[in-house]
Amino acid sequence: MGTKNISLPLELEAYIDAKVASGEYAHASEVVRDGIRLLMQEEARKLEWLRNAIAEAKADVAAGRTIPAERLEEELAKRRNARQTSRRGKSR
Repeated sequence: MGTKNISLPLELEAYIDAKVASGEYAHASEVVRDGIRLLMQEEARKLEWLRNAIAEAKADVAAGRTIPAERLEEELAKRRNARQTSRRGKSR
Protein backbone atom coordinates (compact mmCIF):
# COMPACT_ATOMS: atom_id res chain seq x y z
CA MET A 1 0.00 0.00 0.00
CA GLY A 2 1.38 3.40 -0.97
CA THR A 3 1.57 6.45 1.23
CA LYS A 4 0.77 10.08 0.47
CA ASN A 5 1.33 13.16 2.55
CA ILE A 6 -1.58 15.54 2.12
CA SER A 7 -2.51 18.91 3.56
CA LEU A 8 -6.04 19.33 4.89
CA PRO A 9 -8.01 22.32 6.07
CA LEU A 10 -8.49 22.32 9.83
CA GLU A 11 -12.18 21.49 9.42
CA LEU A 12 -11.41 18.24 7.58
CA GLU A 13 -8.63 17.35 9.96
CA ALA A 14 -11.00 17.82 12.92
CA TYR A 15 -13.64 15.69 11.19
CA ILE A 16 -11.17 12.85 10.63
CA ASP A 17 -9.90 13.10 14.21
CA ALA A 18 -13.48 12.95 15.51
CA LYS A 19 -14.21 9.81 13.46
CA VAL A 20 -11.12 8.11 14.90
CA ALA A 21 -11.87 9.33 18.44
CA SER A 22 -15.42 7.95 18.22
CA GLY A 23 -14.01 4.49 17.53
CA GLU A 24 -15.75 4.29 14.17
CA TYR A 25 -12.32 4.11 12.53
CA ALA A 26 -9.02 2.92 13.94
CA HIS A 27 -6.83 5.26 11.88
CA ALA A 28 -7.12 8.49 9.93
CA SER A 29 -6.12 6.67 6.76
CA GLU A 30 -9.25 4.51 7.04
CA VAL A 31 -11.44 7.62 7.08
CA VAL A 32 -9.67 9.00 4.02
CA ARG A 33 -9.93 5.67 2.17
CA ASP A 34 -13.67 5.48 2.89
CA GLY A 35 -14.11 9.04 1.66
CA ILE A 36 -12.23 8.32 -1.55
CA ARG A 37 -14.24 5.13 -2.11
CA LEU A 38 -17.47 7.08 -1.73
CA LEU A 39 -16.22 9.69 -4.20
CA MET A 40 -15.34 6.95 -6.68
CA GLN A 41 -18.80 5.37 -6.29
CA GLU A 42 -20.50 8.72 -6.82
CA GLU A 43 -18.45 9.39 -9.93
CA ALA A 44 -19.29 5.92 -11.26
CA ARG A 45 -23.02 6.58 -10.67
CA LYS A 46 -22.80 9.88 -12.52
CA LEU A 47 -20.94 8.28 -15.41
CA GLU A 48 -23.52 5.49 -15.63
CA TRP A 49 -26.34 8.05 -15.64
CA LEU A 50 -24.61 9.99 -18.40
CA ARG A 51 -24.04 6.86 -20.49
CA ASN A 52 -27.71 5.92 -20.10
CA ALA A 53 -28.83 9.43 -21.08
CA ILE A 54 -26.64 9.32 -24.18
CA ALA A 55 -27.96 5.88 -25.14
CA GLU A 56 -31.53 7.11 -24.67
CA ALA A 57 -30.86 10.17 -26.80
CA LYS A 58 -29.30 8.06 -29.54
CA ALA A 59 -32.32 5.75 -29.48
CA ASP A 60 -34.64 8.77 -29.76
CA VAL A 61 -32.71 10.04 -32.78
CA ALA A 62 -32.72 6.60 -34.41
CA ALA A 63 -36.49 6.33 -33.86
CA GLY A 64 -37.10 9.80 -35.26
CA ARG A 65 -38.21 11.24 -31.92
CA THR A 66 -36.58 14.60 -32.49
CA ILE A 67 -37.64 18.16 -33.16
CA PRO A 68 -35.92 20.67 -35.43
CA ALA A 69 -33.49 23.00 -33.67
CA GLU A 70 -35.45 26.05 -34.86
CA ARG A 71 -38.62 24.78 -33.18
CA LEU A 72 -36.71 24.07 -29.98
CA GLU A 73 -35.21 27.58 -30.00
CA GLU A 74 -38.68 29.08 -30.50
CA GLU A 75 -40.12 27.04 -27.62
CA LEU A 76 -37.28 27.99 -25.30
CA ALA A 77 -37.69 31.66 -26.23
CA LYS A 78 -41.43 31.47 -25.47
CA ARG A 79 -40.74 29.91 -22.08
CA ARG A 80 -38.04 32.47 -21.27
CA ASN A 81 -40.35 35.34 -22.23
CA ALA A 82 -43.18 33.88 -20.15
CA ARG A 83 -40.88 33.63 -17.10
CA GLN A 84 -39.66 37.19 -17.56
CA THR A 85 -43.23 38.46 -17.92
CA SER A 86 -44.24 36.53 -14.81
CA ARG A 87 -41.33 37.99 -12.81
CA ARG A 88 -42.20 41.51 -13.92
CA GLY A 89 -45.78 41.00 -12.79
CA LYS A 90 -44.67 39.78 -9.37
CA SER A 91 -42.32 42.72 -8.78
CA ARG A 92 -45.03 45.29 -9.28
